[in-house]
Order: sequence, then structure tokens, then C-alpha cells
Amino acid sequence: MEIQIPIEFKRLFDPDYREAAIYGGRGSLKSHTVARTLLIRARKDKLRVACFREYQNSISESSHQLLVDLISQYKLNDFQVTDKAIINKLNGSDFLFKGLHRNEQSIKSIEGIDIAWVEEAQTVSKKSIDVLTPTIRKPGSQIIYTYNRLEEEDPIHKRLVIEGRPNSLIINVNYPVAQKYGWFPEVLRVEMEDDKERRPALYKHKWLGEPNTLAGKIYTDWDTDIDEIPKEAKLVRYGLDFGYSIDPTVILAIYRYNGMYILDEVVYQKGLSNRTIADILLSKERCLVVADSAEPKSIDEIRSYGITIVGAKKGAGSVNQGIQWVQELKIGLTRRSVKTRAGYLNYKWATDRDEKVLNVPDDSVHEWSNPMDAARYGLDSFRPLEPVMISDDVGGVLPYLEGLG
Repeated sequence: MEIQIPIEFKRLFDPDYREAAIYGGRGSLKSHTVARTLLIRARKDKLRVACFREYQNSISESSHQLLVDLISQYKLNDFQVTDKAIINKLNGSDFLFKGLHRNEQSIKSIEGIDIAWVEEAQTVSKKSIDVLTPTIRKPGSQIIYTYNRLEEEDPIHKRLVIEGRPNSLIINVNYPVAQKYGWFPEVLRVEMEDDKERRPALYKHKWLGEPNTLAGKIYTDWDTDIDEIPKEAKLVRYGLDFGYSIDPTVILAIYRYNGMYILDEVVYQKGLSNRTIADILLSKERCLVVADSAEPKSIDEIRSYGITIVGAKKGAGSVNQGIQWVQELKIGLTRRSVKTRAGYLNYKWATDRDEKVLNVPDDSVHEWSNPMDAARYGLDSFRPLEPVMISDDVGGVLPYLEGLG
């Protein structure tokens, strides 16, 4: 079966570049094309290919599955696939998979890498780049970064595109490349056209790969560079936003430290049952969970498994009141909270067709609003409200959290 590579990516086969920045918007064939290219090159010559991401807690979070799917699609039977590696049985080429964050010694110990592929490179820190670059030191070795820009000066974009490096390859591609070859799925085309017509700013970022701007952002000035939770920090809440097939379930741990609330992403995953959610929470340090009260049956079921969980109070104006409260807080975010960071950067006020800002959050892209909702549920539980007296024998006040009393 013939493997086709768009002409725009032809230079990936050349040996004369040291680092490559392959960037652009969604649906631009970046990851799939680089994966195809690496498989072709690994069949032609014996290569050691290291596939990196900033955060990789398991092989399922790596590029392993994409490569395996392509091997199956093109019937590349000369590759042997294991749950941790991919090896070419004819020439000995091999693929390995590693996370960069807090993995300095392991990365430095890898020998003989011919090609390093760094996926989702918009999340890679300067520290990780400084560790990786001298590690890939075999003569003729190459480093390929694929990414969708988040901010104007993402470290890898600043390094290769803004500042520039010797012998660099820069390829900027967007969805028209996929349209040109008939590889842009109809479902994406419909989504893209809708964004283009109704959400111009989102369209520019999501589909044209332009960096985020502060215009319209709901939250600003969060410290998103917290490496680890300080030992002195105290766990005070979990925020939980339910999801299943379309939207992910999001759980954020909330710590209090030195006048700041620090958010740490515990779960961002689709397809989780209530039993699994409860098991995850049971495996963590125990603390009150504040969840979306629109799912009372889920809250009751999770509570039946021994979790202390309540529903966040909702009502007229509660979303904007909660947002206003969170805006007043000093917020930190761990660097490993990748999806939550993307949510923070992309969570904006809705606009009309004339790009006039409306006083409601843009909820059109749930992958960004879900973690922000989980954060709001947890943090809003600390918002002081005027107490409602009910009875002396139960403490004198009715807490505004459903399920407490």
C-alpha cells in the first residue's frame, strides 16, 4: 500500500536540518505526516527514533498509538509492536517513548538517537529544551517539533521561529493543506466553517494557529509555572466537572498555600464511570469534593462509595458571580496540568458576529470550559455568602453548598 506525503512536508526527508518546527492550526496533518515520514525513514535505514512529550505518565499519552495505527493501516508487517516500543524486524530500527518533565537523568542516559520527535511542543519548557538539545548529539541527528501555538512566546516557537537557530527547518501549515488533498474530514469542515462565521477570534487561534491574546480572556495573571505542589501546601478541595462520551470528566485538586490557591489536574478523561471516579478519589488524599450539581444522581452514587461530595450551588447569575470571585483570587497552576492550562489560556467571553464581547463565557469549546468549570466549582465554595438562618440545633446557618447542613 502506497504511503502518501503532502509535498509541503517533503523537506522532512532531507538530512541537512538540525531542528524542525512544524506548526499550525487544527486539521493541518502535522502529527500524522511526521509519523508517516518517520516510519518510512525507519524502514529505509536503521534509525533510533525517540518520541517525546513534555508530560507522559503512561504509554497511552505518547505517540505510540498513532504509529501503531499507521502500521496497521498500511500493513507494515516488518514492524514488531510491543506495549512500550516499536522495532523494525528487518533492519533493527526502533522507536522509544519518553516524557521530558522531571526526567532529566533518564533522557540524558539515552544513547544513539538519530531522530527525536517532540509532540505537543507548545507545552515544552525551556528547561526541557535545554536538556534535550545536547542529548541528541549523534552526528547528523535531528529534532522535530510539532505544535499548535498557545502564546506568542511559547519557548520552542521563540527558539526556532522568532529567534532562529542554524540549520533550522520551518513548516507552517493549516487546514487548507488537508483540503487540497481531500484529507479534511467533513465533520471538521462543518466545525471550522461554524467557528469562522460565528467566532472569528477562536477561528484564528484554533484553525489558523495564531497565538492566544489577552483580548476577551476571562482569567489572567495565573502563575502557570509551578513545578510541584509545595510540601507546606494544604489540600482544601477537589473540583469535579462531569463528562463521559463527548466531554471529559475533569477533577482538579485545590491547595491553599501562602495566600494562593494552587490547582493540580488529577483527571481529564472521557468514558469514566461514577465507580471509576470514586476509585480515583479514594486513591487520593481525602478532601471535600464539589461537583456540578446538574448531575445529582452521579453525586449520590459517588457519595454511596464513601466519597464526601456535594453539589455546587447554582442559580440565576451564579456562573458570573463565581467567575468574578475566582478573578479576585491569586491562582497558581502546576505545569503538569496541561489541559487545564489550555483551558485557562482559551477560556474567553463570548462575542457576537461583530466581535462585540458579551457578558457570558464562550461555552462552544467544552475542552476549554470543562477544566475552568471544575476550578470554579471548587473555588467558589470558599466565596463568603450572607448566611441563611435555619435552626439552632444544626449550627444556626444553612451552608450554600448542596448536601451540607
